[in-house]
Amino acid sequence: MYLVFKRIALMLIASGWLTIAKPQSMHVGETWPNLRFKEVLNHHKPTLEFSDFPGKVFILDFWAHFCKSCIENFSHLDSLQAQFKDRLQIIMINPEGKDSTIRFFKRKSKIYVPKNIPMVTGEKKLVEKLKLLGHLWMDSSRTLLYSGNANHTTAANIQKFLSKIPLTFRQNRVVEDLNIDVPLIAEGEGRWLDSVNFYSYLFHHEFHMATLRNSIPGKNGPPNRLCLPNMSISGLYRAAFNNGSIETYASIPMDIRTKDSSLFFPPTGEKFDENWRINHQYTYDVKVPMSRAEDIYVIMQRDLALHFGLKAEVKMLEKDCWVLEPLDRRLFISTSGKAYSSTGKPRSDSTNRFIHWPSDRLWLTLKQYFLLFSTLPLVDRLSYTGPMNFEIHQNVLRSGNMELLKEALKKNGISIRKTKAKMPVLVITD
Repeated sequence: MYLVFKRIALMLIASGWLTIAKPQSMHVGETWPNLRFKEVLNHHKPTLEFSDFPGKVFILDFWAHFCKSCIENFSHLDSLQAQFKDRLQIIMINPEGKDSTIRFFKRKSKIYVPKNIPMVTGEKKLVEKLKLLGHLWMDSSRTLLYSGNANHTTAANIQKFLSKIPLTFRQNRVVEDLNIDVPLIAEGEGRWLDSVNFYSYLFHHEFHMATLRNSIPGKNGPPNRLCLPNMSISGLYRAAFNNGSIETYASIPMDIRTKDSSLFFPPTGEKFDENWRINHQYTYDVKVPMSRAEDIYVIMQRDLALHFGLKAEVKMLEKDCWVLEPLDRRLFISTSGKAYSSTGKPRSDSTNRFIHWPSDRLWLTLKQYFLLFSTLPLVDRLSYTGPMNFEIHQNVLRSGNMELLKEALKKNGISIRKTKAKMPVLVITD
C-alpha cells in the first residue's frame, strides 16, 4: 500500500503529567492552570509559575540536549525575548535534569546560552507529550491559542499576536483518540480520506462485495481514481493494460506463460475446485494527484507486478481468432430512428433487439455474447461506426452453438469466420 498525505501532523497525546499541577488539556481555546515548576535555570527564584509574569503572553519552547536545530534557535529566541520583554515571556522546557543541563552547557562551551529566557528542566513526560506540537502560544490568561513550528516564531508574528491579529500559519493538530494499530487510511472510520493525496491497494476477499461499485476515470468517476471491485486476476491485468475500460476486459487476448497458471485458470478434472473463483477475487483501488491522472494505469501495472511478481507486456502476435465481416450492410445499418435496446426491458418474446443502437456499444455487447461461444478473440472488420440494427434470440445465446450463432449473424447481414490475425496480446511470464 502506498500512502502520501497532505501536510497534517498527527500526535497521540496521552493523559498524565509530572508537574505540581496538571493542565486540563492542550487543545486550542482551553486554559492551563498556574503550573509550578521546581527545576528551573536562568530565573530570579528557584521555582517558576506562570503568575511570575503578570500581563505577559507566553511562548513555550520544547527542546532537548540532542536537538541540534533547537539549540541553533537559542540566539534567535533570546533576541525575540529581549525585543518584546515587556509583553512576552518565552519559557524553554527540556526533559534532562537541572544538574545535567548545567553540565551540558559547561561541556558545550561554544553553544549560545540564552540570557533572557528562563529554563524549566527535568520535564520528561511533559516534553515527550508536547514536543511534536512545536511552540505553544498562550495569551496572558494562559489560554492556548496557537501551536506552530519554530520557524513561525518571528518578530512579525509576535507583533500580530500582541495586537490580537489572527496568525495565519498552519497549526499542528492534536489527535487524542488516534488508533495506531490500524492503517491510517482506515482509522476513525475513514476520517482522513480527504487528506489522502495518493493511495493504492489490492484487497483480497473471499466474498462478493455486491454493494461496491466500480469507478472508471472519465466515465463514472473522477479522472484521478480507479476502483475495480470483485475482479479476477486476469480481469485486473486486462484492465491495467487496456486503459481500464470496464466493458472491454475480455477484448485484449492473454497469453499466460507462467509455470503456475492456477492464478488465472481454475483447475479441472480431479483438481476441480468449486470455490476457486471466489478464492481468487480481488478489489483494486487507486487514487492519484490530479496532475498524475494520466498515469493511473501505469501505476496499476506497477502494483500488480509488485504483488504477483509477474512480468506483463503487450506484444503484437499472430493469434487464432474469429472475424466479423459484412454480408449485407443494408440489414445492419440504421439510417433513422430512436436508439432502443430491449435488454433489461419487458418484451413479448425472447429476442434481444437493438434499434438505431450506437455501433461501439453494440460491439461491446457482441463481445460479451461471444464469450458464450468461444474463448478466442473476436475481431471487428465491419468497417462501420454509425448506428446499427441487430437482433438475436436468447435460445441462440443459451445454446453456445457456433453454427446457430453464424445463422443468427447472417440474418443481420454479418458473417463470422475463423482465421489468424496479428493483434495486441497481453503476455504474462514469471
